[in-house]
Amino acid sequence: MNFDDQKWDIVIGAERSAFPIDFRQILEYKDLIFLFVKRDIATTYKQTILGPLWYLVQPICTTIMCMIVFQQVANLGTDGIPPILFYSAGTVLWTFFSALLTAESRVFSAYKDIFGKVYFPRLTVPIAIFFGELLKFLIQFLLFAAVFIGYSVKGYPQFLSMRLFLLPLIIFWTGMQACGIGLVVSSVTTKYRDLAKALSFLLSLFMYVTPVVYPISEVPERYRLFFEANPLAAVMECFRMLCFGTGSVSVELAIYSVIWTCVVLLAGIVLFHKNEKAFVDVI
Repeated sequence: MNFDDQKWDIVIGAERSAFPIDFRQILEYKDLIFLFVKRDIATTYKQTILGPLWYLVQPICTTIMCMIVFQQVANLGTDGIPPILFYSAGTVLWTFFSALLTAESRVFSAYKDIFGKVYFPRLTVPIAIFFGELLKFLIQFLLFAAVFIGYSVKGYPQFLSMRLFLLPLIIFWTGMQACGIGLVVSSVTTKYRDLAKALSFLLSLFMYVTPVVYPISEVPERYRLFFEANPLAAVMECFRMLCFGTGSVSVELAIYSVIWTCVVLLAGIVLFHKNEKAFVDVI
């Protein structure tokens, strides 16, 4: 029998499209995505005493340090928001963004052995990383939500509003920004390792130009445009606006950030697809 006459269930071949996302195939590999998420969480805290409680230790310690340094020492304002709520909100969202970006930026280097031996849709790995970091974020967000509800019940009932139902959109918005940047960095660093070495340093600098520990209203007017050019600034301000009803973000700034997110995410997927074919020979 001629092999050319046979009908195959799955045909593996080189993709010609620059933006091939086969959602049907990704859904077929949903069990693999689940296994990647389960494996990453299990290996991260294997042989640790506190285990998943480390997810809570980090935001608690960071929030306390922010309250001491930026409120007591630097005397920065919080737009009338109780400091513990203000700093925990910024810390939780920034931790999600930075952790997701860092993990996505290491896709090729962290999974090179699997990529080089077994076939599966490569995009399942960034998707699994997103859901893994989202799960960690939700654990930390529950801690913030508990404090938030406590303040709302005891004296800040204006915090409770229907606008809170829009929070998943902000979280998704944050995640897509991190994924887009992370995939771009991961694709570039298959050839140029300098960016991978400098990523943690660049992230620490990026935090200072992002309104994580200060509201954008505290930025002097002459520097405001520079800080608003940061696409994550609109995300942070929108997050606080939905939670607390206060923030300094315009419609134009939000639209700019959404467009930037779509562009960088598209660029990240295209570069990821372009590099997945030959990165094993380069990395």
